[in-house]
Amino acid sequence: MGDERGEALVALTAREAEIAAALFERMFPADASGPGAREIGVVSYLDRALAGAYRDLLPTYRAGLAQAERLSRERHGRGCAAAEPCELDALLGELEQGAIPGWVVPDQQAFFETMRAHVQEGLFSDPAYGGNRDKLGWRVLGHPGIWLDNSPEENLSPEPVTKGGVIQSLADVMPALRRDEEPAPGFDPGRGAAAPADEADVVIVGVGGVGGFIAPVLAGAGLRVVGLEAGPWWRLDEFLPDELGAAYYCRAEMGPKFKQETPRWRRNDGESTRELTFSLGRMMNGVGGSVIHYGAWLRRFPAHNLRLRSHALECWGPSAIPEGSTVADWPITYDDLRPYFTEVEQIVGIGGDANDPFRPGETPYPLPPTRPFRMGELFIEATRGMGLHPHASPIGMTTKPYHGFPEMTYTAWNNGFGSWTGDKWHPGLTSVREALATGNFDLRTGCRVTRVITGRDGRARGVEYVDALGRPRTQLAQTVILAAYTFENVRLLFLSGDERRPDGLGNGTGQLGKHFMSKMFAHVDGYFPDVVFNRHTGPAAQAVVLDDFLDASFDCGAHGFLGGSTLGAENQFLPIQISRESLPPGVPRWGQGYKDHLRQWQHWGVVRMQPEALSYHENYLDIDPVHRDRSGLGLPLLRVTYDLQPNERRLIGFMQEKSEEILRAMGASATWRGPEFTGAGSSHDLGGCRMGDDPAQSVVDRELQVHDTPGLYVFSGAVFPTCAGVNPTLTLWALALRAARRLACRLGGSEPS
Repeated sequence: MGDERGEALVALTAREAEIAAALFERMFPADASGPGAREIGVVSYLDRALAGAYRDLLPTYRAGLAQAERLSRERHGRGCAAAEPCELDALLGELEQGAIPGWVVPDQQAFFETMRAHVQEGLFSDPAYGGNRDKLGWRVLGHPGIWLDNSPEENLSPEPVTKGGVIQSLADVMPALRRDEEPAPGFDPGRGAAAPADEADVVIVGVGGVGGFIAPVLAGAGLRVVGLEAGPWWRLDEFLPDELGAAYYCRAEMGPKFKQETPRWRRNDGESTRELTFSLGRMMNGVGGSVIHYGAWLRRFPAHNLRLRSHALECWGPSAIPEGSTVADWPITYDDLRPYFTEVEQIVGIGGDANDPFRPGETPYPLPPTRPFRMGELFIEATRGMGLHPHASPIGMTTKPYHGFPEMTYTAWNNGFGSWTGDKWHPGLTSVREALATGNFDLRTGCRVTRVITGRDGRARGVEYVDALGRPRTQLAQTVILAAYTFENVRLLFLSGDERRPDGLGNGTGQLGKHFMSKMFAHVDGYFPDVVFNRHTGPAAQAVVLDDFLDASFDCGAHGFLGGSTLGAENQFLPIQISRESLPPGVPRWGQGYKDHLRQWQHWGVVRMQPEALSYHENYLDIDPVHRDRSGLGLPLLRVTYDLQPNERRLIGFMQEKSEEILRAMGASATWRGPEFTGAGSSHDLGGCRMGDDPAQSVVDRELQVHDTPGLYVFSGAVFPTCAGVNPTLTLWALALRAARRLACRLGGSEPS
């Protein structure tokens, strides 16, 4: 049996492949501009995917395709493969709306959305996956595929950058990705299967973005530190520019643990749950953490955000605090963090704008900003004309060679991918190696922690974990640091309840999981019929942003909300990403109109925003009473109860209006808004273990120690009392560096600097 090109089928039957091909062709039809889904090989892609990554969806497809075939025969006397285009269009339209009477299973709209997503992947993923045959999908778009570097002239070109008509795929660039990388001295990949170490001074749960960052502080102070990391130590040559496999908005194959334990989500207490949705990122698992594939924007939280409640009361009075909000001040100040901000900026090698008007008197960034790009220049001209103050976003990439790492490459295959050159900093490149070099750091990969254990005195005494061979183990330690992502840290605290604290460690006053905040990434698009942006010539880190609506001087109270937002223009536009960008009113989500719209992607400009999020009683984390993870351990999943509140909707609405104003000033002939609610998970998921001086209102103290469990610490964005309209990573690193230095001193190490 074979598909429409005679290629052998491995999951679908020949009849199922015919039905799918007929439906997919109507979703992306052939026309004078190029081939459709059939010729591009979408069915071949789907067939391989249903035999591999999407094998759990094969029964869904079997049932859905059979239903579509039955309906076609009942209505028209012929199956889908022989049906008229208008007949298939009508069927797909009803399916999209969930309006087909008598349809049994699967859920109509869910099945349509699954098909649509897989059509996009089959059209525009790398040809290695079986679709995008002969790179035809990329040819239809006019996208040159995978290029590992672009010139300054290409960044600013007013004409389409086509690379001379050469379209490259993974197969074409693989030789250039090979790296002779020396393994880290002191790292043993098999160590995760060894017997537990003798009692350690500190055990770190998660050697990712935070755990990897603080490891050299503790080990360098002479403390015996064990680091347990669920993922591997990724080599640079394992970071491939593979949008489907790597990017967090696609398969995200570098985060298998996170995908197995993805939290459940509901908008409010009365709803049933579904799998968590995302505006940005599913997490990576591995040494160095999710910052391996982040966009590398690194900005400080504004000083007033660390005292947001007091700022609101001083400026606008009690009415400024939205109903139901639990917004609070941090127990430490910006001045407490200032020296650590500066130190982190030097460690990472941040490239930023020396003329940033919202950063007076601070130590200059060690590296210059990214170079100019077409959309950024229009954004700068327009916003300066509006009296605003644009500047290049500070980033954790080597805009010049730094500490032995090369100057960054201006490629769009960056945000959502690990850097194969080392030009995007993460702790696995330097910090973890420094920790190993002390001889005091015992790094164990492939080890998944399942519980924090406590003694009769209530103090943390170590952790239970599953080692790299799947065996249950116990690692004893005087101090336990939870340094995983927000969701896993909160889940571990809930699952580690003991006789004293049966509802979870840190939950003595019912605060565990409370005050959860998640970032929306709303945006407004504009159509520029006479402008070509070439956003495929650089990374998302190549960006221009505004702080005018984040600064303490922004009178948000006068506009009826509390909070601010980043507004910015950024590069990076990849094929699947293009196919999933928000659509203007009147453009269909499939069919000829959809295809025509996608071919205009070079003319789309965008202003993206990061609106601030407040904490509320209604938004919280707890344990799902029904669903369990798919890891084989069957641990309960975390449950996220989260919805946008009226204050945040007003904030987003205001920023959308400003974004539209900017786009019109840039020359857009039309604008359209993306969704306000972009996903309950964002990779900027904060709170759940709030930091504070009062145990009745928080989970950890200002040193990040859990109030009701001595010896247990949470080094994570989960401790943040506020969620500013900027990326939290730099502030988290500064907070963690401060806490780690002070902890090392208390445990008998060197004095904090």
